[in-house]
Amino acid sequence: MNATEAKLLLADWNEEGESPANLPASALSNLTVDDLPDGLTLEVGSMKDGVLHLDWSGSLGRDGSVLYGIADHTMTRKYWYSPLGLEQYLDLVRRAVETRQRLRGDVELTDYDDDGAYIALRFRIDTSETNLGRAYEIIRKVAKEVEEAAEHAADEIGQRIAEIASRLSGWGSETLDALVEAVESANSADSKGRTLEELCSRLLESVPGFIVTGRLRTQTEEIDISVLNDSAEPRLRREGAVILVECKNWSGRCGKNEFVVFHSKLENRSQRCTLGFLVSWNGFSDTITKEMLRGSREQILVVPVTGEDIRSAVRSGDFAETLLRCWEKAVNL
Repeated sequence: MNATEAKLLLADWNEEGESPANLPASALSNLTVDDLPDGLTLEVGSMKDGVLHLDWSGSLGRDGSVLYGIADHTMTRKYWYSPLGLEQYLDLVRRAVETRQRLRGDVELTDYDDDGAYIALRFRIDTSETNLGRAYEIIRKVAKEVEEAAEHAADEIGQRIAEIASRLSGWGSETLDALVEAVESANSADSKGRTLEELCSRLLESVPGFIVTGRLRTQTEEIDISVLNDSAEPRLRREGAVILVECKNWSGRCGKNEFVVFHSKLENRSQRCTLGFLVSWNGFSDTITKEMLRGSREQILVVPVTGEDIRSAVRSGDFAETLLRCWEKAVNL
């Protein structure tokens, strides 16, 4: 969308009873405060297949000569998965808004409502910019700074709860050899999966530069193991900052569908994840090879790891070497 088209859209928009106007972020740098009608609400995003995909959960507006943004945190308890409760999380955001308002004066809490199912928190961010693109960048930066403290607290509490849960379930009490045996002999699906997850996590912790953060659950997906990559090994150092690991301890082999789903999880990590290890205790079907060849020109690499590979790593005591061997096999397929 060029500047002329964007200006016409904003000028013709009927603000009475109609949903907010929307523009792609690329169009904002060509617009000024004078192009945005006073009182009009503008959301930033792009239409894909008839659906508006927002770049930011909030809206832009004009108040006289001031361009401002409204950060919108409208969430439901039903789909909130963080160990830190939704009410407590948003309370931290509210406190951060109030502190910044007192110290900097560029934000203001505009709405907070809890109806039992949903909690809505909104705060306004004022700018001194007249260019809509630069104002949008500042608004998003300020919103991120306000939310950082709450996000950090949620992550810290999640890690602590995961550590306590691991201790209560006996995590770390078995030797690696005993875990291999437990993976083989577990008689329930839950026990099979949990045991393989512990075995893989403990092996990953032995790899220099790997920081295992454990299970990750978001509003849209669940990931067995997440690893922060600080490896000095040349091949691993070139990969993304985040490595994902999925564990499948099924009676049968892992197939193409599981590969595709796992690949999409790597794509959803804001381009910070280029490597994932898909662990299938009983191996993989031939369809995996065809899927790997189909995506061999992509930056993202999914590395299959079998139970045989895991058992070999336990015997040798060098899991890093096992991972690199599997990595090279996947690269040179």
